[in-house]
Amino acid sequence: MKLLISTGSWSMFIGRSHPLLVHLPIGILLIAFILTLLARREKWRHLQSALPTVLLAAALSAIFSCITGYLLSLDGGYEEKLLQTHKYLGIGVAVISTVLYGMERYKNRFRKWQVPAVLVMVLLLSAAGHYGGSLTHGDDYLTQAMPAGLRQLTGMNKTIANAAAYTNIGDARLYEDLVRPVLANRCYSCHNEQKLKGGLRLESVALIRKGGEHGPVLKDSMPEESELFKRLILPEENDHRMPPKGKPPVTPQELELLHWWIAQGAPTGKTVKELNKTPLMMAVLEGMQPPTPIDKQEFMPEDKVAAVSSSSSIAALEAKGVKVLPVGAGSNYVSVDCINAAGFNDADMQLLLPLKDQLAWLSLAGTQVTDNALPVLAKCHHLIRLDLRNVNMKGKGMSALNACGELRYLNLAGTGVTDEGVLSLRKNKKLQQVYLYQASVQPVAVQQLKKELPKLLIDTGGYRLPQLASDTIVYHKISG
Repeated sequence: MKLLISTGSWSMFIGRSHPLLVHLPIGILLIAFILTLLARREKWRHLQSALPTVLLAAALSAIFSCITGYLLSLDGGYEEKLLQTHKYLGIGVAVISTVLYGMERYKNRFRKWQVPAVLVMVLLLSAAGHYGGSLTHGDDYLTQAMPAGLRQLTGMNKTIANAAAYTNIGDARLYEDLVRPVLANRCYSCHNEQKLKGGLRLESVALIRKGGEHGPVLKDSMPEESELFKRLILPEENDHRMPPKGKPPVTPQELELLHWWIAQGAPTGKTVKELNKTPLMMAVLEGMQPPTPIDKQEFMPEDKVAAVSSSSSIAALEAKGVKVLPVGAGSNYVSVDCINAAGFNDADMQLLLPLKDQLAWLSLAGTQVTDNALPVLAKCHHLIRLDLRNVNMKGKGMSALNACGELRYLNLAGTGVTDEGVLSLRKNKKLQQVYLYQASVQPVAVQQLKKELPKLLIDTGGYRLPQLASDTIVYHKISG
């Protein structure tokens, strides 16, 4: 399909000035409304002399806006009923503006009707503006942006159509959950039931396949031959580029998604995991994976607990330089970090006991604690993350951590923990990650622990990356 090039005309040119000029009478009429109310007070009576000029300018600009609006309507592409409503309301604004000018000229005879007429003008102006916005952006343009509280107050508290309806990208339906939201955000404002640019509607696959005034816009399995895709990649200055200049463009990720959907035959009801994916598409889809809510993450406790009973317990830790924070909004579990408390030692471990039921994440990295701290840690039954990097531990009594039945993450890098200490962790069935870089653990013990806990990730570090030629710069002295 070839793109049609419009030759233009004076009527089209003047008509398209309507969105620019229509704001002039709006501003003037609102000024007239304010002046009319103020001039009724003795203090502001002198403003009365400005009203005839203001109302004449408003009437003339409203009439000219009606003319340009009519010429714009000849372009087509608008829902007829909505267009007619907007047109008659606009004519109503022009008429009432002219009437107001006449009433001002003969204000002695019509003074008592002046304020009611001005109020009618404001109502007509508001209604005409609303329907004009609906023609341009769609009838739900404003309601889509409503905050949740306002939607509930106005009775529009419905699920947002574009919200993700999946928790795993593999289970997302390609058209319904991924493609349709892109079209809704980028294309529906010009291609919907109320505004039919090019006679094209995009609210459903059936309407997309039907096409517009110039024929089909979709060719299955051929994105580069489909107008729906071709117009998205035109240069910004091209008149046929979609979305048009001035509106938010489709992102590169969205382009890849639409290209893939068309290449797959523009299916409906198919999930991502059912379709073939290129490496590039897999990367794009990975970026679309919804984040896991903090209360559903793997390293978050599932049980509910009461809040820490005494604020003095937290204060005592903070006095040592320890940072105590909630692990998430609305959660009573806490994270304790000794990053600024290098002197924290075995005796200070007792300060953790008042928080033992709420303690979920604990970092003792770089502190002065030893193996003597392990019995205290064993009392923290909800402990999920434990960071013991670079502390003076040999792993004696490491089996005490078996009492921490929720432990998932354990960092022993830079410690003196031996094979015996590591192998004593085999009863921690929920343990998922153990870090042993520069620990005193032999490969044989690592392999044995992996054998007993096959799902456990054991990271021994010590990675070496090959040096590339581009990693170094060599300078040569130029003779002479």
